[in-house]
Amino acid sequence: MRARSLSEVLSSSSDVWKEWELRGVVFLSLALQIILICLGSCRKYFGYAWIKVITWSAYLLADSVAIYAIGMISNMIREIKAGKSLSNPHTELSTFWAPFLLLHLGGPDTISAYAIEDNELWLRHLLTLVNQSGLTVYVLVMAWTHPTLSFLAILILLLGCYKYGERVWVLRAASDEYFKDSLPESQPRRKDSDKIEAECDLKQWEGYNVTSHRVIDVDNEDAIMIDAAIAEFPSEKLSSGKDQEYKCVVGTLLSASHLVHTSQRLFADQLFSMEERDNRLLILSGKHCAGDFKVIEIELGLIYDMFYSKANAVYTSWGFICRLVILFSICVALVLFSFIDKQPYSTPDLFLTFLLLGAAIFIELYALAHVLFSDQVACWLIKKKQSAVFCFINRIKPQLKRRRWSNSMRQYNLMSLKNGYSRRWKFLKLLQVDEMVVKFLYQGHADVTDDIKDLIVSKIKEKEAIDMQELPLPNIDRGYNVLHTHKLFDQLRWSTLLDFDMSILVWHIATELCYDLNDGPDSTKELQRNNQSPLKKKCLMGLHLSRYMLYLKFMCPSMLPARMGGIRFRDIYKKPGKRFTKAPLLDHMKDLANRSVLAEDKVNYVLSKGCQVALELESVPRWCRWTVISEVWVEMLIHVAPQCKARDHARHMRGGGELITHVWLLMAHYGLTNHFSKPHPLATAEMIMNP
Repeated sequence: MRARSLSEVLSSSSDVWKEWELRGVVFLSLALQIILICLGSCRKYFGYAWIKVITWSAYLLADSVAIYAIGMISNMIREIKAGKSLSNPHTELSTFWAPFLLLHLGGPDTISAYAIEDNELWLRHLLTLVNQSGLTVYVLVMAWTHPTLSFLAILILLLGCYKYGERVWVLRAASDEYFKDSLPESQPRRKDSDKIEAECDLKQWEGYNVTSHRVIDVDNEDAIMIDAAIAEFPSEKLSSGKDQEYKCVVGTLLSASHLVHTSQRLFADQLFSMEERDNRLLILSGKHCAGDFKVIEIELGLIYDMFYSKANAVYTSWGFICRLVILFSICVALVLFSFIDKQPYSTPDLFLTFLLLGAAIFIELYALAHVLFSDQVACWLIKKKQSAVFCFINRIKPQLKRRRWSNSMRQYNLMSLKNGYSRRWKFLKLLQVDEMVVKFLYQGHADVTDDIKDLIVSKIKEKEAIDMQELPLPNIDRGYNVLHTHKLFDQLRWSTLLDFDMSILVWHIATELCYDLNDGPDSTKELQRNNQSPLKKKCLMGLHLSRYMLYLKFMCPSMLPARMGGIRFRDIYKKPGKRFTKAPLLDHMKDLANRSVLAEDKVNYVLSKGCQVALELESVPRWCRWTVISEVWVEMLIHVAPQCKARDHARHMRGGGELITHVWLLMAHYGLTNHFSKPHPLATAEMIMNP
């Protein structure tokens, strides 16, 4: 008798567990969708680690949980048909949940792929779509009981199939092969220039001395179109200052919108003609443009959407209409479900069903709001001359103040690392994870200020001018020109000729030592709270650029040249902080600098050379010293930015974006990357011929 009672208790407990397990899994699937739609776009402009971890976990779990839940429902139906269990109201509502799980598999509009490699898995998702759609249809057919409920289930099923099919199409469009095939090739050179060049060659061959006047002949239709659009776009009755700001917003959006059509070809590794380069420069130099970096931010935001969201499907007339239809259909389903007899169903099942319907409406409304405040819609409103709607949206969320990337540089400082001897560190070392913990524990962030952006733009323009003159200046991007300008070439030229990773370490150590000697407290946060004089701004600019380059070396090695890595993190992370604890610091630096260290001992070698650079810079006035340091770091950044593959730049967009990516795209606009292998044609305005 006691054994029978125990068997009944176990059977009852098993039924309760199955009932609540399904509810819990369905609720978890819904929670993951809400997390993804809310955080899917945040990772574009926030680089916080917790956002990455939560988004990554939700993305990995979402599909598995939804598939598992559909499998549970199908098993429940199979057991009923086999006579192992009885049909009940819980089964009816559980069947109604199955199409919602297919809707969840379609994913939110704000994130279609977590990493750029996920786009290559579109065929796997296509097979999953066929499999799970068939399984859901099987569930609905086998459990067809309540007419109204079954009709609503079919409606949600159709929406789910469309959403998942749309996700598959978006992933396919963003995959490497299909993305490259979808882009047009470079424009051919104009025949007029060829005729002029041929005529010059013929006259030269006939014996004339021909002097050709070189003219940058560009196709300025886009620039003219932008100016015309700004002039025609009604700006309402605004004050002169507001009107100028209004035109600046419109001009910046239109410039980015025109440039992105050619910029996306950079990610397909296509070649460009110099005429296209000149056309892009003409757009960038527009009088109503808010600045090079603001245009670059909008461009990269648009490109991010192509790779990581459903932008290719959403920002079309068909996509927008479908979203309205989906929202309307779910609202209809909610209203109709509200009128059915709810007496047979349990309160937890009804609560979860209403939650699924309400959350589906919330997700669609959130997606529509995200579309409404997007740059794509803003550009569309400008082109359609919908000034009233544009101004209303711009007042709610001003265009020039929107976050489109983190606008920060991650920081890494070898000098701040502490060699821990506590039990905690010994335990981590025993597990061989101490290096990984140190890498993430000592990371910091610093804002990319307008001063840094202005310095980068000026250096890029300086390099572009030198390239146009074809002057033979080696290592122009590694500090050569800076040292020559400030009369430090003879003393520090050797530091620019080292292997690049050693140059980074040597100049990083020198920068930190110069800062510790004269230019501020131990904490840069304390310095930032003080009144920021121009010298302090210059000091922080050099310091933050130094730490950003070190971050790239140890945390993003794929963005640096392939030969990087001669000095491993494990070799150096314990030494600088330990070496420079003695006092006085200047005497200790001189001692290390004067030691003869063989180049084979790389760690002690860079420490010694870093001290030499720091001591040499100490002889320079402070303003000049930090000008040299800042400009050397910018030239190193300019040197390394074009050497990173476009795919690596795209890969790092998902973590808040990197400054080096903005520098790379800006350099591409100026024709300073290897995407411009075609010679610039020499168009002749007039020919002066002497026999």
